[in-house]
Amino acid sequence: MLDRPLISLESLFIFVHRGLTGILAKAILYHSNIVPLSLHGYYQLLKASGAWLMNYLRGSRKPFEQHLMYDMVVKTWDGFIFIARAGTLDLYAIALSEVFELENWFKPLAKGVVIDVGAYIGTYTVRAMRTADLVVAIEPLPPNLGTLQKNVELNGRSQRAEVVLVNKAVAEGKKELRIFVPAESRLYRLNAASLKPLKGEFCSSYTISADTLDSIVSEFGVEKVHLLKIDIEGYASESLLGMLDTLKKTRWLFIELWERDIPVVKVLRNLGFRLKDCHGDNFLFKNEGL
Repeated sequence: MLDRPLISLESLFIFVHRGLTGILAKAILYHSNIVPLSLHGYYQLLKASGAWLMNYLRGSRKPFEQHLMYDMVVKTWDGFIFIARAGTLDLYAIALSEVFELENWFKPLAKGVVIDVGAYIGTYTVRAMRTADLVVAIEPLPPNLGTLQKNVELNGRSQRAEVVLVNKAVAEGKKELRIFVPAESRLYRLNAASLKPLKGEFCSSYTISADTLDSIVSEFGVEKVHLLKIDIEGYASESLLGMLDTLKKTRWLFIELWERDIPVVKVLRNLGFRLKDCHGDNFLFKNEGL
Protein backbone atom coordinates (compact mmCIF):
# COMPACT_ATOMS: atom_id res chain seq x y z
CA MET A 1 0.00 0.00 0.00
CA LEU A 2 1.02 3.58 -0.53
CA ASP A 3 2.00 5.48 2.60
CA ARG A 4 0.49 8.68 1.24
CA PRO A 5 -1.81 9.70 -1.64
CA LEU A 6 -0.34 10.39 -5.07
CA ILE A 7 -1.22 14.07 -4.64
CA SER A 8 -1.92 15.85 -1.37
CA LEU A 9 -5.01 17.97 -0.85
CA GLU A 10 -2.72 21.00 -0.50
CA SER A 11 -1.04 20.28 -3.84
CA LEU A 12 -4.40 19.69 -5.48
CA PHE A 13 -5.67 23.02 -4.15
CA ILE A 14 -2.58 24.85 -5.47
CA PHE A 15 -2.96 23.16 -8.89
CA VAL A 16 -6.64 24.05 -9.17
CA HIS A 17 -6.06 27.57 -7.81
CA ARG A 18 -3.31 28.28 -10.33
CA GLY A 19 -5.41 26.90 -13.17
CA LEU A 20 -8.44 28.94 -12.21
CA THR A 21 -6.33 32.06 -11.66
CA GLY A 22 -4.91 31.71 -15.16
CA ILE A 23 -8.25 31.14 -16.84
CA LEU A 24 -9.94 33.93 -14.87
CA ALA A 25 -7.12 36.31 -15.76
CA LYS A 26 -7.57 35.41 -19.42
CA ALA A 27 -11.34 35.92 -19.17
CA ILE A 28 -10.79 39.32 -17.53
CA LEU A 29 -8.46 40.35 -20.36
CA TYR A 30 -11.08 39.40 -22.94
CA HIS A 31 -13.60 41.60 -21.18
CA SER A 32 -11.21 44.51 -20.52
CA ASN A 33 -9.43 44.64 -23.91
CA ILE A 34 -12.59 44.66 -26.03
CA VAL A 35 -16.09 46.10 -25.85
CA PRO A 36 -18.90 44.49 -27.89
CA LEU A 37 -20.82 47.09 -29.90
CA SER A 38 -24.26 45.54 -29.32
CA LEU A 39 -26.27 44.09 -26.45
CA HIS A 40 -26.34 40.79 -28.28
CA GLY A 41 -22.54 40.88 -28.42
CA TYR A 42 -22.34 41.46 -24.66
CA TYR A 43 -24.67 38.54 -24.10
CA GLN A 44 -22.63 36.26 -26.38
CA LEU A 45 -19.39 37.21 -24.64
CA LEU A 46 -20.81 36.55 -21.18
CA LYS A 47 -22.43 33.31 -22.31
CA ALA A 48 -19.18 32.10 -23.87
CA SER A 49 -17.25 33.04 -20.71
CA GLY A 50 -19.63 31.03 -18.52
CA ALA A 51 -19.54 27.99 -20.82
CA TRP A 52 -15.74 28.18 -21.07
CA LEU A 53 -15.32 28.26 -17.28
CA MET A 54 -17.79 25.44 -16.65
CA ASN A 55 -16.17 23.22 -19.28
CA TYR A 56 -12.73 24.01 -17.84
CA LEU A 57 -13.87 22.80 -14.41
CA ARG A 58 -15.09 19.61 -16.08
CA GLY A 59 -11.66 19.02 -17.58
CA SER A 60 -12.16 20.45 -21.06
CA ARG A 61 -9.38 22.61 -22.52
CA LYS A 62 -11.22 23.88 -25.58
CA PRO A 63 -10.29 27.42 -26.60
CA PHE A 64 -12.50 30.24 -25.42
CA GLU A 65 -13.39 31.14 -29.01
CA GLN A 66 -14.90 27.70 -29.57
CA HIS A 67 -17.76 28.75 -27.29
CA LEU A 68 -18.77 31.78 -29.36
CA MET A 69 -21.89 31.03 -31.37
CA TYR A 70 -22.24 34.20 -33.45
CA ASP A 71 -20.05 36.80 -35.14
CA MET A 72 -19.39 39.92 -33.07
CA VAL A 73 -18.32 43.48 -33.77
CA VAL A 74 -16.05 44.80 -31.02
CA LYS A 75 -13.99 47.87 -30.16
CA THR A 76 -10.47 47.35 -28.81
CA TRP A 77 -8.77 48.99 -25.84
CA ASP A 78 -7.13 51.49 -28.22
CA GLY A 79 -10.25 52.45 -30.14
CA PHE A 80 -10.26 50.24 -33.27
CA ILE A 81 -13.25 48.25 -34.54
CA PHE A 82 -13.08 44.63 -35.70
CA ILE A 83 -15.34 41.77 -36.72
CA ALA A 84 -14.70 38.62 -34.71
CA ARG A 85 -16.02 35.60 -36.58
CA ALA A 86 -17.56 32.73 -34.64
CA GLY A 87 -15.73 29.45 -35.04
CA THR A 88 -12.35 31.13 -35.55
CA LEU A 89 -9.57 32.52 -33.35
CA ASP A 90 -10.35 36.08 -34.46
CA LEU A 91 -11.30 37.24 -30.97
CA TYR A 92 -7.99 36.02 -29.57
CA ALA A 93 -6.12 37.91 -32.31
CA ILE A 94 -8.13 41.05 -31.58
CA ALA A 95 -8.16 41.02 -27.78
CA LEU A 96 -5.03 39.22 -26.59
CA SER A 97 -2.52 38.30 -29.26
CA GLU A 98 0.70 40.34 -29.55
CA VAL A 99 -0.48 43.31 -27.51
CA PHE A 100 3.14 43.91 -26.44
CA GLU A 101 4.32 44.02 -30.06
CA LEU A 102 1.47 46.28 -31.10
CA GLU A 103 2.00 48.83 -28.36
CA ASN A 104 5.80 48.81 -28.17
CA TRP A 105 6.92 48.09 -31.74
CA PHE A 106 4.30 48.41 -34.41
CA LYS A 107 2.25 51.48 -33.52
CA PRO A 108 5.26 53.72 -32.79
CA LEU A 109 6.94 52.65 -36.08
CA ALA A 110 3.92 52.55 -38.43
CA LYS A 111 4.91 55.51 -40.61
CA GLY A 112 5.65 56.11 -44.27
CA VAL A 113 5.26 52.86 -46.20
CA VAL A 114 4.14 49.88 -44.09
CA ILE A 115 3.94 46.37 -45.53
CA ASP A 116 1.96 43.76 -43.62
CA VAL A 117 2.80 40.25 -44.85
CA GLY A 118 0.36 37.74 -43.38
CA ALA A 119 -2.21 40.40 -42.58
CA TYR A 120 -4.90 37.91 -41.44
CA ILE A 121 -7.94 40.05 -40.49
CA GLY A 122 -6.02 43.31 -40.19
CA THR A 123 -5.14 43.81 -36.52
CA TYR A 124 -1.90 45.45 -37.70
CA THR A 125 -3.10 46.89 -41.01
CA VAL A 126 -5.99 48.79 -39.44
CA ARG A 127 -3.73 50.42 -36.87
CA ALA A 128 -1.19 51.43 -39.51
CA MET A 129 -3.96 53.16 -41.48
CA ARG A 130 -4.06 55.93 -38.91
CA THR A 131 -0.38 56.95 -39.05
CA ALA A 132 1.23 55.66 -42.28
CA ASP A 133 1.13 57.01 -45.84
CA LEU A 134 0.73 53.68 -47.65
CA VAL A 135 -0.17 50.27 -46.22
CA VAL A 136 0.19 47.16 -48.36
CA ALA A 137 -1.62 44.25 -46.67
CA ILE A 138 -0.82 40.81 -48.08
CA GLU A 139 -3.12 37.92 -47.14
CA PRO A 140 -3.48 34.64 -49.07
CA LEU A 141 -6.70 33.14 -47.67
CA PRO A 142 -9.91 34.44 -49.33
CA PRO A 143 -12.05 34.18 -46.14
CA ASN A 144 -9.52 36.27 -44.24
CA LEU A 145 -9.23 38.80 -47.06
CA GLY A 146 -12.98 39.42 -46.98
CA THR A 147 -12.92 40.09 -43.23
CA LEU A 148 -9.77 42.21 -43.62
CA GLN A 149 -11.59 44.37 -46.19
CA LYS A 150 -14.56 44.81 -43.84
CA ASN A 151 -12.29 45.76 -40.94
CA VAL A 152 -10.55 48.36 -43.09
CA GLU A 153 -13.94 49.82 -44.00
CA LEU A 154 -15.12 49.83 -40.37
CA ASN A 155 -12.14 52.00 -39.44
CA GLY A 156 -12.31 54.27 -42.47
CA ARG A 157 -13.11 57.41 -40.47
CA SER A 158 -9.67 57.37 -38.85
CA GLN A 159 -7.88 56.38 -42.06
CA ARG A 160 -4.91 58.50 -43.11
CA ALA A 161 -3.05 56.04 -45.34
CA GLU A 162 -3.84 54.61 -48.71
CA VAL A 163 -4.52 50.90 -48.17
CA VAL A 164 -3.92 48.21 -50.77
CA LEU A 165 -5.02 44.61 -50.21
CA VAL A 166 -3.16 41.83 -52.01
CA ASN A 167 -4.69 38.33 -52.15
CA LYS A 168 -1.45 36.35 -52.47
CA ALA A 169 1.07 34.35 -50.49
CA VAL A 170 4.73 35.32 -50.53
CA ALA A 171 7.19 32.70 -51.78
CA GLU A 172 10.59 32.33 -53.43
CA GLY A 173 8.96 32.49 -56.87
CA LYS A 174 5.70 32.92 -58.75
CA LYS A 175 3.52 29.81 -58.55
CA GLU A 176 0.27 28.25 -57.37
CA LEU A 177 0.19 26.76 -53.88
CA ARG A 178 -2.19 24.54 -52.00
CA ILE A 179 -2.46 25.51 -48.36
CA PHE A 180 -4.27 23.73 -45.54
CA VAL A 181 -6.27 25.14 -42.65
CA PRO A 182 -6.86 22.98 -39.53
CA ALA A 183 -10.54 22.64 -38.72
CA GLU A 184 -11.50 21.18 -35.36
CA SER A 185 -15.02 20.77 -34.09
CA ARG A 186 -16.59 24.24 -34.41
CA LEU A 187 -13.19 25.93 -34.70
CA TYR A 188 -11.63 26.96 -38.00
CA ARG A 189 -7.97 27.97 -37.51
CA LEU A 190 -7.74 30.52 -40.31
CA ASN A 191 -4.68 32.04 -38.65
CA ALA A 192 -2.64 28.81 -38.88
CA ALA A 193 -2.42 27.87 -42.56
CA SER A 194 0.24 25.38 -43.62
CA LEU A 195 1.68 24.00 -46.85
CA LYS A 196 1.16 20.50 -45.48
CA PRO A 197 -1.87 19.02 -43.72
CA LEU A 198 -1.23 18.44 -40.02
CA LYS A 199 -1.13 14.78 -39.03
CA GLY A 200 -4.24 13.60 -37.25
CA GLU A 201 -6.21 16.80 -37.94
CA PHE A 202 -8.99 17.47 -40.39
CA CYS A 203 -8.03 20.31 -42.75
CA SER A 204 -9.73 22.42 -45.37
CA SER A 205 -7.59 23.42 -48.33
CA TYR A 206 -7.28 26.36 -50.74
CA THR A 207 -5.39 26.78 -53.99
CA ILE A 208 -3.84 30.24 -53.95
CA SER A 209 -1.50 32.41 -56.00
CA ALA A 210 1.99 33.06 -54.65
CA ASP A 211 4.64 35.54 -55.73
CA THR A 212 7.85 37.03 -54.40
CA LEU A 213 7.54 39.94 -52.02
CA ASP A 214 9.95 41.82 -54.29
CA SER A 215 7.56 41.44 -57.22
CA ILE A 216 4.53 42.50 -55.19
CA VAL A 217 6.27 45.56 -53.75
CA SER A 218 7.66 46.63 -57.12
CA GLU A 219 4.11 46.94 -58.50
CA PHE A 220 3.57 49.96 -56.23
CA GLY A 221 6.83 51.72 -57.07
CA VAL A 222 7.97 51.71 -53.43
CA GLU A 223 11.48 53.10 -53.01
CA LYS A 224 11.71 52.80 -49.23
CA VAL A 225 9.84 50.72 -46.66
CA HIS A 226 9.74 52.17 -43.17
CA LEU A 227 8.23 49.09 -41.50
CA LEU A 228 7.91 45.54 -42.82
CA LYS A 229 5.94 43.07 -40.72
CA ILE A 230 6.17 39.38 -41.65
CA ASP A 231 4.08 36.64 -40.02
CA ILE A 232 3.87 33.62 -42.33
CA GLU A 233 3.67 30.69 -39.94
CA GLY A 234 7.28 29.51 -40.05
CA TYR A 235 7.85 29.86 -43.81
CA ALA A 236 10.22 32.82 -43.68
CA SER A 237 13.18 30.68 -44.79
CA GLU A 238 11.37 29.40 -47.89
CA SER A 239 10.34 32.93 -48.90
CA LEU A 240 13.61 34.69 -48.14
CA LEU A 241 15.15 34.63 -51.63
CA GLY A 242 12.09 36.40 -52.99
CA MET A 243 12.32 39.37 -50.62
CA LEU A 244 15.99 40.37 -50.62
CA ASP A 245 15.50 43.55 -52.65
CA THR A 246 12.64 44.62 -50.36
CA LEU A 247 14.72 43.94 -47.26
CA LYS A 248 17.55 46.10 -48.59
CA LYS A 249 15.24 49.12 -48.66
CA THR A 250 13.49 48.36 -45.36
CA ARG A 251 14.42 50.31 -42.24
CA TRP A 252 12.50 48.34 -39.57
CA LEU A 253 11.64 44.65 -39.75
CA PHE A 254 9.17 42.98 -37.40
CA ILE A 255 9.21 39.25 -38.13
CA GLU A 256 7.99 36.01 -36.60
CA LEU A 257 10.75 33.39 -36.66
CA TRP A 258 10.47 29.75 -35.69
CA GLU A 259 13.39 27.51 -34.78
CA ARG A 260 13.80 26.32 -38.36
CA ASP A 261 14.06 29.96 -39.51
CA ILE A 262 17.36 30.58 -37.70
CA PRO A 263 19.31 30.82 -41.02
CA VAL A 264 17.24 33.92 -41.77
CA VAL A 265 19.02 35.78 -38.96
CA LYS A 266 22.42 35.29 -40.62
CA VAL A 267 21.10 36.69 -43.91
CA LEU A 268 19.59 39.67 -42.10
CA ARG A 269 22.90 40.41 -40.42
CA ASN A 270 24.68 40.34 -43.77
CA LEU A 271 22.12 42.83 -45.08
CA GLY A 272 22.86 45.23 -42.23
CA PHE A 273 20.02 44.38 -39.83
CA ARG A 274 20.65 44.36 -36.08
CA LEU A 275 18.35 42.85 -33.48
CA LYS A 276 16.71 45.51 -31.31
CA ASP A 277 14.16 43.50 -29.32
CA CYS A 278 12.42 40.14 -29.12
CA HIS A 279 9.24 38.81 -27.54
CA GLY A 280 8.38 35.13 -27.84
CA ASP A 281 8.78 34.14 -31.50
CA ASN A 282 8.67 37.75 -32.65
CA PHE A 283 11.81 39.76 -33.41
CA LEU A 284 12.39 43.44 -34.17
CA PHE A 285 15.36 44.33 -36.39
CA LYS A 286 16.66 47.67 -37.60
CA ASN A 287 18.59 48.15 -40.86
CA GLU A 288 21.56 50.18 -39.64
CA GLY A 289 22.45 51.13 -43.20
CA LEU A 290 19.28 53.20 -43.70
